[in-house]
Amino acid sequence: MINRINYLYYDDTIDTAITIKDSLEDTDNLFITVRDVESWKEIVQYLLGNELEFDGLILDWKLDGEDTSNADFSSEALAEQCRRLVSHKLKKKKFSKDFPIILCSAQPGFHNAHSSDTTSLDLFDLILEKDKLAEKGSFLKELASCYQLLENLKRNGQRSVNSILGLDSSQEKDISQDLVKKVTSIKDRDSHEIVRFVKNEVINKKGALIDEAVLAARLGVDIESPKWDELKNKLSSCKYMGTLYNYYNRWWADLVDIWWETNFEDSTLRYLEATERIEKLKTKYPEFSEGLNKISLSEGSIEEDFWTVCYGLQVPLSESDGFEVDMHLHYSWQEKEYICLEEAKNEDNKEKWKKLQEFEEDRLSKYYEDSE
Repeated sequence: MINRINYLYYDDTIDTAITIKDSLEDTDNLFITVRDVESWKEIVQYLLGNELEFDGLILDWKLDGEDTSNADFSSEALAEQCRRLVSHKLKKKKFSKDFPIILCSAQPGFHNAHSSDTTSLDLFDLILEKDKLAEKGSFLKELASCYQLLENLKRNGQRSVNSILGLDSSQEKDISQDLVKKVTSIKDRDSHEIVRFVKNEVINKKGALIDEAVLAARLGVDIESPKWDELKNKLSSCKYMGTLYNYYNRWWADLVDIWWETNFEDSTLRYLEATERIEKLKTKYPEFSEGLNKISLSEGSIEEDFWTVCYGLQVPLSESDGFEVDMHLHYSWQEKEYICLEEAKNEDNKEKWKKLQEFEEDRLSKYYEDSE
């Protein structure tokens, strides 16, 4: 059965909302119902009375932006009330399910301006500009589907670490046990808390999971190699299959290490240079005698024991060649991020990484001195 996903979209600029709706509905089985803004009481009553008709909610940041708007409240207040009504009754009524809530705005730079607002981050699954929302159909569909799955698992008493992270019982012992303990401690909470945690602290923080660019770097293979996809298939057992996996392409870092140790005895992936990794792959798998190209060094790099990618430019990088980014890591399974020399000098993506560790600033200054 095809899973039809429906979002309600409240916006006081209806023409803009309809344009976004049309773009989003290019995604198969994703449907958007645009509603004009009503009073607080009318919206809450409508949502409670029609919860079976929608799977998610999209809110314009400035619901009262137009003179004709009926809004007497903020989007944040409405989202907070919706979150509260998942767990608590209002006049004997509450939602029977949890659902995703998206916040959008026509204001340029809206996402960055709210990226450090912890209250908003706790309430909303996604905060972004309207022009970018129009491109997020696949994500909205996967997000709502994950909520549905988590709600069904909870209803049937089947929520577990394995069902949330997509692991089988034999894999659970091989990943970070701190992560296992954390997910165990939150598995019975509201779905929006679980989705937020997995998305922000597991999927989007390199460590327990790695993306395709980091996977290629760790194998020493240029991601544009003709047989890269064939090599990825060899690591299918390491693929992340948990919450949001249909949107985010990730692999379990620990399982990749185990896969390597199993197939290449007396060899630790981390301590090999790219040339050695490629040679071992070609020796083990004759079909790769051609079609796997070694990664090239980026500007200013010396070492070929690639283990990460530049946080700005996404080029493969040895940690010893990188400049450590100043970012707060919340959990033990999360790894540090680095940028390459080119990014450190040009700062093309500084909006993303913001600043380096203080000791790295001194190191970077020496490169400038050497070039003078």
